[in-house]
This record gives sequence, C-alpha cells and structure tokens, in this order.
Amino acid sequence: MSDDRHKTRLIARILATVVSAFFAVFAVAGYQRTGDIAQLLVFLVASVIAYGVIIFIFKGIDRLLDSLDDQQR
Repeated sequence: MSDDRHKTRLIARILATVVSAFFAVFAVAGYQRTGDIAQLLVFLVASVIAYGVIIFIFKGIDRLLDSLDDQQR
C-alpha cells in the first residue's frame, strides 16, 4: 500500500465510520419501532455501501492531490 502523503486516510476512515454508524443507528431504531426486517436490511446495506463510497471518494481525492503535486514539480 502507498504512503499517506496527504494525511487523508485517517480522515476518510473516521468520516466513513461515522456515516456508516449513522445508517446503522437508523436501521436499528427503525427496526425497533416498526419490526420490519426489510427496513433493517436496507439501512444496514446502505451503511456498508456508504462506508465503501466514502473510502472510494477519498482515494480519488488522494489521486487528485498527487497529480497536483506532480504538476508543481
């Protein structure tokens, strides 16, 4: 794995975890209120997808920052 030159890896993981936890809390709260297993599963899947999307976005940001650094040299 490459080094974290722009120090975004920690930010990405924290943000992804917070957003993922947000969806998971909604999943559990909704399930407790309605008892609908489909709602629980939809929000849990959304939680996993949100984590992946945020990590993917930050990888793109890292690549963009790397390309800007390379252009300045």
